[in-house]
Amino acid sequence: MGGEHRFKVAQPPRVLISRPGVLTFEPSHLSKREPMGRFFVVVALKVDGEKVGMARVDLEGTWVGTVLRAKGDLARKTELSGDQVEPSPFEGVPPEGALTEIPEGQRLMRSVVAGRILTRADLETIPLIQSGDKVRLTATHESLSISLDTTARSRAGLGDRVRLEAPGARRTVTAIVTGPGEARLQ
Repeated sequence: MGGEHRFKVAQPPRVLISRPGVLTFEPSHLSKREPMGRFFVVVALKVDGEKVGMARVDLEGTWVGTVLRAKGDLARKTELSGDQVEPSPFEGVPPEGALTEIPEGQRLMRSVVAGRILTRADLETIPLIQSGDKVRLTATHESLSISLDTTARSRAGLGDRVRLEAPGARRTVTAIVTGPGEARLQ
């Protein structure tokens, strides 16, 4: 996600220094994966390079950047384009998975109202293969390449896994979609 993070100290640490010297802080870990909203950082306290203790620093984090909002009401299964969304400045804690750019090969999986911030949860991969489609399965090893016509038993988009059944076979194989009507063996 582009943009930048801003932090403000919500509660300063209590530092008990046992001896004089140069005090340094070395971050140990965060309480959350994303440093947004209220969280804390655990830091090691060092005097002249020697660890003398640990402290907790409570912080308030915000994200400043640009998110994409729907210009108007958007119908389900709409493939997003630049004329349907508008970049909008944002400061705060964005919704989980907020979009900052239009992803390729994705479409809306539900209707979206005008002004709503678009997220990854609103999207699904555009299926290039539907269940029942004929799919050319290719298996390649070094310079040897074998192709076989199969039937899709699931739907999938570019780069997704698809279940395929060969004529006369009782079992399905899983392959990766490489294009419309094409897949390669894993």
